[in-house]
Amino acid sequence: MKNKGRFKNGLLPSGLGIMVAAGLLPVNAARASDRENAQAGTVDGIDPDVDISRSIFTRTSVLWSNPQWQEFKRLWRKLDSIGPADGDYSSSSLYYEKYEKVRIELDNSQAELMRISDEIGIDSLDIRLLHRLASDRLDILSYGTRMPFTRMMPPPVSDQTDYIVPQIEARIDTVAALREQGLLSSAEMLAAFSNLRSFVDTYFLLETINYGTRYTGALWSIEWPLDADRILPYLDSTRTAILDNLRELGAENGEQYAGLLEEFENMEQSIMQVRERLPALHDLLLDLELF
Repeated sequence: MKNKGRFKNGLLPSGLGIMVAAGLLPVNAARASDRENAQAGTVDGIDPDVDISRSIFTRTSVLWSNPQWQEFKRLWRKLDSIGPADGDYSSSSLYYEKYEKVRIELDNSQAELMRISDEIGIDSLDIRLLHRLASDRLDILSYGTRMPFTRMMPPPVSDQTDYIVPQIEARIDTVAALREQGLLSSAEMLAAFSNLRSFVDTYFLLETINYGTRYTGALWSIEWPLDADRILPYLDSTRTAILDNLRELGAENGEQYAGLLEEFENMEQSIMQVRERLPALHDLLLDLELF
């Protein structure tokens, strides 16, 4: 199904009603979609004390006419259109010259979005995570799952993010196929998008861990659950085991203990920060993939 761009009269498409019922969108989006106009970032009938910026309606309506976001969306959709017909991502689907062109365009797009992030209401963390996922998607499509270079002893979580990107790519292909078949409001589309969103959530959290893991830190050797809901409890249980062991050795007042405690606290803070951004990232993913 072709993407028709901005919606007439500022209305959201009727298909969003089904997504709200399925729990893919906040209720505020459904209420907003029943209104005929949205002006200056407010919607009639919504309590002014409610943080409307947390609804898909107000968050994405600013982006429908924003050239910087539309450029990022164009590049995202370009990646959507590339891929092996047989679903095998182990080999290249993109020539090097085109890879370099898209890489530069993605980096420029990130810089432009960062420059206007406050203006369009997208958190800089959202931009960094989406850009990173787009860059990893580009790498997979260009080089396949076997990268043409080696990294010096990457932590296991790096291999885990490398593993999950082809899973995301396969699910993007499924969503795109259903969209092209005109099944945007179908149960199949809802299930496919929910599945995609789950993998993307896990990727964002694993990428955050990968981004913050120190080479000499306690978390360097950890393999993480491939389930977004299990990552934070796993961090907590790992912290308890390591720190309890040091306390049993009488090292709770030493520099090693203090350094480990700081490492765990910083990682927890980073994971919590991303988890708090997931509703906004879900809205942006909806816009990138469905509209």
